[in-house]
Amino acid sequence: MKSSELAEVQRERALQSWELVVLDSSDPPLLAILRKVLRVKRFELPALAASLPGPVRRGARFDLAPLEAALTEAGVRCELRRSGA
Repeated sequence: MKSSELAEVQRERALQSWELVVLDSSDPPLLAILRKVLRVKRFELPALAASLPGPVRRGARFDLAPLEAALTEAGVRCELRRSGA
């Protein structure tokens, strides 16, 4: 990765420029997938479930793209969006 690309990734991380948005409503199979892919702890699941559908992670596109790919492969409808924050 070039230094200019690395600088852009670091800027996006700092600004949380992107968000990973899950488009599906909360249900037990979805929560199991999210827990596995996003490495969510059990005690965090109720808050995550309450936020669905909606953003589940914010940060740099570079960091979120692999999570989006893994969730999509697992059958979860999700997308990356520019953060409004």
